[in-house]
Amino acid sequence: MIKSWESYKIRVRSNIIGDTSKTDGIDYWRNKLFATILIYLFPFGLLTLIPSAIVVYTLGIKTLAISYVLFGIAITVITLYQRLNIDLRKFLFLTLLYSVSFILIFFMGHHGAGLTYLFGVTVFSLLILPTYAGVLTIFINILICLLQAYFIYAGMVDYPLRENYQVASWLSISANSVLLSTVAVIFMPMLFSGLQETIESQYRLKKNLVTHKDELESSLSEKETLLAEIHHRVKNNLAVVSGMLQIQSFKETDEEFQKKLMDSTMRIKSMASIHEQLYQSRSFSKMDFKTGLKNLIRTIIESMSDGHSVRTEFDLDSVKLNINQAVPCSLIVNEVVTNSLKHAFSEQYEGLISVSLKKNGPKLNLRISDNGSGFNHRADSGSESSLGFELIQTLSHQLDGDYEYKNRDDTSGVYFELIFNITDSSGSSSG
Repeated sequence: MIKSWESYKIRVRSNIIGDTSKTDGIDYWRNKLFATILIYLFPFGLLTLIPSAIVVYTLGIKTLAISYVLFGIAITVITLYQRLNIDLRKFLFLTLLYSVSFILIFFMGHHGAGLTYLFGVTVFSLLILPTYAGVLTIFINILICLLQAYFIYAGMVDYPLRENYQVASWLSISANSVLLSTVAVIFMPMLFSGLQETIESQYRLKKNLVTHKDELESSLSEKETLLAEIHHRVKNNLAVVSGMLQIQSFKETDEEFQKKLMDSTMRIKSMASIHEQLYQSRSFSKMDFKTGLKNLIRTIIESMSDGHSVRTEFDLDSVKLNINQAVPCSLIVNEVVTNSLKHAFSEQYEGLISVSLKKNGPKLNLRISDNGSGFNHRADSGSESSLGFELIQTLSHQLDGDYEYKNRDDTSGVYFELIFNITDSSGSSSG
């Protein structure tokens, strides 16, 4: 039963609404309203017409009974016949209402609801058709009222409301229906006109928003391409510089100077890895620091393990860092890990570097430790003045962070911890 009702509603809407959509404005809503009227009028109208036809037939009013049957056929055709044009369907519906109104007036006079139907025709015409149809119904209503007045005058219909002045009485009563219809014709188009303007305004606004959205997306795409190219070129330029420093270090005979060149090479590679990840991920202001940290440490170990077997342990939270914080943090990691590789495992073949990255609210906690030989003195005492330690201090200050770099208390090796607040500031990493 439910499926049949749904199929019926779909068929009626398809017959009446057709290809119109909300972008068609008032026309779409008129068609939808008309479809809704017919969806419910057809079954409930038949439930009313069939018993009414039987009753009036048994009372001997065969003409009215035939009219009811014809009404049922007409409403069925208007609702279900698929080949009818939508405008023709609407005018047939109004004609049907007029027929009901005229018959009720002619057979039942002031006892029937004919005048109510006259007013209803005007309202329905304004709801489902353009304004001119409503204006036309006013003249038809007047014509029907005058025609009924003639029937009363000629004695063709019974009008028992008054013994005298029957025609005047009828015209006085029917004038009220015409007046109400006239009021509807005056005010309802104003309402629909305002609704149409609102719909068109909303449609224009939506169209403008879509246009601006397309323009912004196009502009954003161009900027993303440009930023990707910038990061790619920066990475390539840094790779060239690090390559030149590496070549220069191979040519140097001074071992100490050679090590300093290699340290600078690793620092440049650390910065290059940030730009590489940014353009590969298509996120040009923030990077997944968890992935970047793993790649960076593995690159450093591959470049500087110097025959030692160094394992890594990672305990990393997924964290997004903007480039302002990713670059200095990566450089700090480079200094700490490089320092471990250069000094911690000189007296042992195997080593372990453990890295922890934990996010606690707005704070980020970075810990790096090794199981090497440790410092000969406390690095946090201020006695260490190498460039690496100066960089760690300067970069930690740039991050507004606190750091600790010292020998481990629980076992041999070095422990480094950096804590700073994650910020959303974007822009250059220089500041």
